[in-house]
Amino acid sequence: MRIILMFVALLLSIGSAHAGKVVASGRPLQLYWAVATNPDCTSAGTVVLRVAQAPAHGRVSIQHAGVFPSFSSINPRSACNRRRVPGVKATYVSQRGYLGSDLVVLQALFPNGRGVNVTIPIRVM
Repeated sequence: MRIILMFVALLLSIGSAHAGKVVASGRPLQLYWAVATNPDCTSAGTVVLRVAQAPAHGRVSIQHAGVFPSFSSINPRSACNRRRVPGVKATYVSQRGYLGSDLVVLQALFPNGRGVNVTIPIRVM
């Protein structure tokens, strides 16, 4: 049961990044975040986040940081939504003056052995 709950929590913990993002040129944009959290809001392990395909017109930085998760209200971890929990996030910044489209592909590897690739189209205005 614990493994099933952890898997569901990991699925729900993935930041909403599948739809396109819009950002002003040269400004930072949080692309994606992920957590692996126990029901008591402690870390269930480290999520490894990698850039699988770098943007052509900007850069991505990845940092381990406290993030606010967004577990659904029926998830036992939903109480964690009100506090920062250990996680990892990716931030994009375009080249100065660039206007147009860009694309980033991230790979998230979770402590339970699950991995996901996330493709994020970006429109820089």
